[in-house]
Amino acid sequence: MLKQTQKQAEKQAKSVQVQEKFRQFLGFLLGDLNRQIDRRLACTFLGTLLAILCHRHRHNGLLLSELGAFLLGAERGRAGTRRLSNLLHSQKWQAELIGEFLWQQGTVRVAELQAAGERPLVLWDESVLEKPESLAAERLCAVRSTRGQRLKRIKPG
Repeated sequence: MLKQTQKQAEKQAKSVQVQEKFRQFLGFLLGDLNRQIDRRLACTFLGTLLAILCHRHRHNGLLLSELGAFLLGAERGRAGTRRLSNLLHSQKWQAELIGEFLWQQGTVRVAELQAAGERPLVLWDESVLEKPESLAAERLCAVRSTRGQRLKRIKPG
């Protein structure tokens, strides 16, 4: 019994460490969110990211109601879902804020590697984004699928 509680304490300590590292990584983004939107919504954002990180599954997605239950506990799942909905529908922030944050983090990392005399490399997994309805979609790369090629072909007449 004592051994089991000791293992639980170790797991909890590691969990706290992961949460702190996650907060440090997202520090600038959370600061920007605090300035742009309500502080409660910024806390909801952090809690949602932690819930996704802890409970994501490769084969099953997370429903909005499941995320709400993970935020505030199963007994207050509806309130958590409402908080998440308020965050997603808030007009005080946009997804570009997150894109800019990730771009800035990547730039800082590349600069660190170059300062250390290392060569920064990027993994390319050959995946492509497809939006066949638009030939010149913003921020998307070339399409390699047969459906995209078929839709790109100009029909005679």
